[in-house]
Amino acid sequence: MTDSKLPGAALLQQAKAQRRTAPEDAVFNYFKAEDGEQLRFARFPASKVLEPKGTVIFLPGRTEFIEKFLEDVHVFNALGFACAAMDLRGQGMSFRPHPNRDKHYVQSFDTHLTDVKSFFDLKLVNKMPRPFILMGHSAGSHVILRFLHDHPGYADAAITVAPMVRIFTGGLPNAVAYGLPWLMRRLGLGAAYIPGHTAFKEGRWGWRKKLTHDDERFCDEDFFIQNKDKRLAVGGATYKWLWEALVSCDKLNAPGFAEAIETPLLMLQAEEDKIVDNKAQTAFANRLPHGRLVVIKGSMHEILKETDAMRAQVWDAIATFMDLEHRPVFAEEALPAPAATAVLSGEK
Repeated sequence: MTDSKLPGAALLQQAKAQRRTAPEDAVFNYFKAEDGEQLRFARFPASKVLEPKGTVIFLPGRTEFIEKFLEDVHVFNALGFACAAMDLRGQGMSFRPHPNRDKHYVQSFDTHLTDVKSFFDLKLVNKMPRPFILMGHSAGSHVILRFLHDHPGYADAAITVAPMVRIFTGGLPNAVAYGLPWLMRRLGLGAAYIPGHTAFKEGRWGWRKKLTHDDERFCDEDFFIQNKDKRLAVGGATYKWLWEALVSCDKLNAPGFAEAIETPLLMLQAEEDKIVDNKAQTAFANRLPHGRLVVIKGSMHEILKETDAMRAQVWDAIATFMDLEHRPVFAEEALPAPAATAVLSGEK
């Protein structure tokens, strides 16, 4: 661990200005998943650095795609880290299991784990320098947590941003939260949108009002859809997606699951999150052998798309979690203490 002041305000502002442009050495391509479907990935090798300090591998949240991480790719590249990313199936430019691209539909969250494993096993990441640090947002962080449990040794550390440990239901009884998607699937309506969700629409409306305080960064997703490829867009969640997410969350919260994750892990929690359940996050973090929870004060769900002041909190937490000046070493003696000091404030 280190108290390094990297990356610094000037670098963060530079990355902000570059956040809608990929680095010059970026490579976007596709790989075949285990079932033969095409998934999109990208590599950002930080080729101007003689010896990169490691590789940060991004997994996007629901509706998101690789390009939404470009601001932080620029920061990590400037600090000497290579980066990689992939679009989860069902979103971005990866294979979508439903013929209507607007419907966010998955067969099972288990397939995401297989896809990430293939990303490693096909040497698409393994050609890049270790340590490997997985970093995801929301549903992408959920996939990371399950992947660390099921496939130990693939990653050396992880940063989970507003992870979907459980979905925020606003006090809705479990009988309704589970019962409605169960019933709709039984009625053959699993591909219907859940209440409040529709085909993709730009701008702030409905649940999109609950994502960030930063109006400029909020528009990044719409910018890429408008200016790069309209196929990046994905609409609302379906009952099938919701059901599979609930089932996968139950697996994540099973007794002994968190305790079995030995990988050093930083969990960033959005103080004002109304998309995922913060109480479940905190309980899960307290069960991790080498976990650290940092609350980003004032933040809504999309922490990485929040205001400059909140993003500064994010980078303070990352700099405390891992050495940004040198190649990070995640040795046992350098790991956070369990439980007693697991929950830290996002303020200094």
